[in-house]
Amino acid sequence: MTKSRKPWLDVVRAAAILCVVLCHSVEAFYRPVLLGQLQVSFPLWNIENLLFTVGRIGVPLFLATTGALMLPQDYPDVSAFYKKSLLPLFLTTEIWIFCNYIFYCLVEHKTFDISRLILEMLFLKASSLSHMWYMPVILGCYVALPFISRLLQASTNLRQYSLLYILGIVIFFMIPTANVFFKEAITVMPGLSPQFDTGLWGSCYSFYIITGYLISKHQLLDRFKSQSLLFGIILAFVLNSTGQYYLYSHHYYQSTWLYWYTDFAIFLIGIFTFELLRRRYHHKTIIKFAPVIEYISRCSFGVYIIHKPILVVLQKCFNHFTTVPVRIQMPALFFTSLFVSLILLYPFKSVWKKAGSLLFHIK
Repeated sequence: MTKSRKPWLDVVRAAAILCVVLCHSVEAFYRPVLLGQLQVSFPLWNIENLLFTVGRIGVPLFLATTGALMLPQDYPDVSAFYKKSLLPLFLTTEIWIFCNYIFYCLVEHKTFDISRLILEMLFLKASSLSHMWYMPVILGCYVALPFISRLLQASTNLRQYSLLYILGIVIFFMIPTANVFFKEAITVMPGLSPQFDTGLWGSCYSFYIITGYLISKHQLLDRFKSQSLLFGIILAFVLNSTGQYYLYSHHYYQSTWLYWYTDFAIFLIGIFTFELLRRRYHHKTIIKFAPVIEYISRCSFGVYIIHKPILVVLQKCFNHFTTVPVRIQMPALFFTSLFVSLILLYPFKSVWKKAGSLLFHIK
């Protein structure tokens, strides 16, 4: 890997985009199950639940990487940061909202509606392709990054924020996780609705970013052995899967929030995985594939952008092969969409570099 880059962050980014593509590949088959539109056998449910949960780690890894990479930096001129980092990301987002809408109209045979397109580009309506929900989130986080960075770096003793951090975990993760069950399964209990005004905190997404910074800069989890973190990941997965199967088996289909980023188990699994990857990036197997890892890392944003349209087309093709088992279709969808994305991005990385930077943030 290039010396000027941080190898462990390349490892995390590469792992993150693999998880995201896996998540969307499995979601194509698992979403109907979650919504009660399709019943599957217990073994197949376990496979889909495992792969979907692993896939959900991708966004936490991306957000934690943002914190590790950007919060330690100084931002003496906020407007310069907005011009250099926020504006290009905004332009890229606008380009792809437009392209995705055109793609959506063509593939789904929808009538072009200029008013809908304008609303999508103004972030007043959800994008036509679901994966673009992440872009307004990260844009919002970028707005706050310079100020969060100043606050954290100006503090000589971060322990004074311990109570605030714990309160954030309770409000952003533990209460939303409990509310999943209060919504349908335990209706005798009212849903919990904290009255704290957390608007200035950001949201659970900024919490991932701050935690990534604390792990990389202040060794937040250094006191825990790797075996303990691995045990924590397994325990969180087992408990979350047990809760999800309870909801599924009792036909509680109104919520799928045990897989969202407000879920306490997803938070723990994502953050613990981030720390383990930070520790193990120098493993001989990882070093052996360092050039491939760096390429995937550099192209990770581009893969995120274009893999979803590829998945949509592939899934329509796969619908003609209904006799092929789902356990074969899922990995086929994953590997095909990943490799096609990486191949399409290659000329933008090696030849059309300016276009690659504008359209896919390849660096």
